[in-house]
Amino acid sequence: MTKYKVAIVGCGNIGADICIALQKGDIPAEIVALNDIDESKAQLLKRTFRLDAEICDLDKAVSLADFVIESAVSSVVEPVIRTCIKYRKDCLIMSLSGLLNNLHLIEEAKKNYIRIKIPSGAVCGLDGIRSAMEAGLHRVELTTRKSPQALMGAPYLIEKNIDLTNIKEPIIVFEGNALEAGKAFPANINVACALSLYGIGPKNTIVRIIADPNIKENMHEVYAEGAFGRLQTTTVNLPSPRNIKSSYLASLSAIAELRTMAEDYVTHCLYCPERNSKKENNL
Repeated sequence: MTKYKVAIVGCGNIGADICIALQKGDIPAEIVALNDIDESKAQLLKRTFRLDAEICDLDKAVSLADFVIESAVSSVVEPVIRTCIKYRKDCLIMSLSGLLNNLHLIEEAKKNYIRIKIPSGAVCGLDGIRSAMEAGLHRVELTTRKSPQALMGAPYLIEKNIDLTNIKEPIIVFEGNALEAGKAFPANINVACALSLYGIGPKNTIVRIIADPNIKENMHEVYAEGAFGRLQTTTVNLPSPRNIKSSYLASLSAIAELRTMAEDYVTHCLYCPERNSKKENNL
């Protein structure tokens, strides 16, 4: 059976969850390449899940795959997308704060018929945001609540000398737009990045981050107003078992995107053996 060849860039928590999903055997995909700045992480992933994958540099990893999944850090996003453009490979970007800092690459990918897939991540309701954009939105807000432990180490907290160690009550640690939030909390606020890219843009999407010592879940509340009316959603996520800064739903969104891409690929191979090399743009 034809399988979709996948390269994983960043062999941490999300990469492990993808491997677990593929072991079930109902997604027609296989991991053929692994890349990580820390090679020991790639080796651990390969050994743990008995992968028949090559551990290699980014250029080789992209060249071997049909689809590239970036699940590393924001600084990797630009070289990943540029390499995907070079080899004409579609990709899934999980570190969306890195995409906000390189929005010009979206247009460059479009011109080269490369699809950059943007996952829904840890929030629900983005389908409604995208639909509402057809008639126009004039306000989009995100309020995120996380435990102090989940926010520790964020550049913004360090820069502002904000100590969350002994707080007893919820406090607002950040208010600004999605572009600012992506820079301030690059490992915590992919939800804001996704929401802004689906909606009215990074500079116009309002973001509020609350450190709450009374919760263990990650909570995301979305509010939007537009010609369609009003939209409100609340998503309460359990943290990933292996990374408190990430919600389990984020990994599941990556798996869902991979499933869709793999099934589409296999369908085209079955019914269109001589596939047109010019890919449909579906950003």
